[in-house]
This record gives sequence, C-alpha cells and structure tokens, in this order.
Amino acid sequence: MSGEDAPDFAMHRAVEILASIYENNRDRRNVPPAPLDRPVVLATDRLVFALGTTTRAEVEHAFGVAFSYPMRGWHTYAAREDGARNFLSLFYAGSTLIALEYYLPKADRAPGLAARDYGALRLSPGDVALSATTASLDSRYVVAVGGPAPVVYAEAYEARFPGGVAYVMGNAGRIERLGLYAAT
Repeated sequence: MSGEDAPDFAMHRAVEILASIYENNRDRRNVPPAPLDRPVVLATDRLVFALGTTTRAEVEHAFGVAFSYPMRGWHTYAAREDGARNFLSLFYAGSTLIALEYYLPKADRAPGLAARDYGALRLSPGDVALSATTASLDSRYVVAVGGPAPVVYAEAYEARFPGGVAYVMGNAGRIERLGLYAAT
C-alpha cells in the first residue's frame, strides 16, 4: 500500500466524529422541543397578532378588508417591507385568529395585490424577520420536528408555545416564511 492509498489520519478521525454526532442526534429526532413559557406572536406597530386572542374585527380595523387567497378561508394582505412585497395570510375560527403566515409569495399565479406599508412584521420573542439569515435565529428556534416537508423550503425551524407552534422556513440561509398555528 503506497502513501497515496492510505487514509489520512485527520480525515479518518473527522469521519468518526461526524458519525458519532449523527448517531447521538439520530435518537433525538422527532422529539418536539420543550414549549416556551409564553406565546409567540407576530407584531407590528399597528397590531399584535396572537393566536386565540386577536379578532378579525381588530385586524380589519387596522389593516382593512383582506383578499381571499390562497384558498377559501384564508384572508391575505400584501405588505411592503424593505422594498419587498410579502403576503400576510390569516385564518380564523369564527372570528378568532388561529393561524397566520407571513411570506414571500413564490407562486407565479399569486395575485397582484397592491402592497401597503404596515410597518415591520416580526415574530416575538426573537425579533424574527423575513429575509434575515436563519443563522440569526436564537436558541428558542430549533430544527422542526414533523413540520413542513422540505419541498419548497430546505430549512425549517420551530418554537412550540402554550396553544401553538411557530415555524420559520427558508432557503439558502434566508428566512422566507413565518407561520403561527394553533395547537389542534
């Protein structure tokens, strides 16, 4: 065996370390993180969107009447933030908010809604914003367990809280979608 055919000791050790990390983390997969001690909300200067609390009347008072998109039951606004046109889609049970998504529209068939300036929309805690880096997420957001499939978004993180779950999704290290969903 020549020196070129022998495995490099450092490379061999690196493979052992990576295999060990994989084995240690494999058993922890599909175990949801411990819930936060307070709800995650989407906040702007105009309104705080809190699942199970915020009403459709409050939203319409602050934002106006929404457009029905992407399907019946969802109420969508186009928001202009940092020069980008994003969609804020809300879903209610009766008149109470139970789900929301704030995202960069990807579909070619997305409606051409006029974007309005509603102020900066951020998930709190954590001050999580669209277009921020996924590396900027704090320790409250962990790799999603059983969450969104990696069909549209290669990265998905979650924070569970009393009454729901928050998802942060993105591609190539950039956040492209924020979601809050009431626990079922």
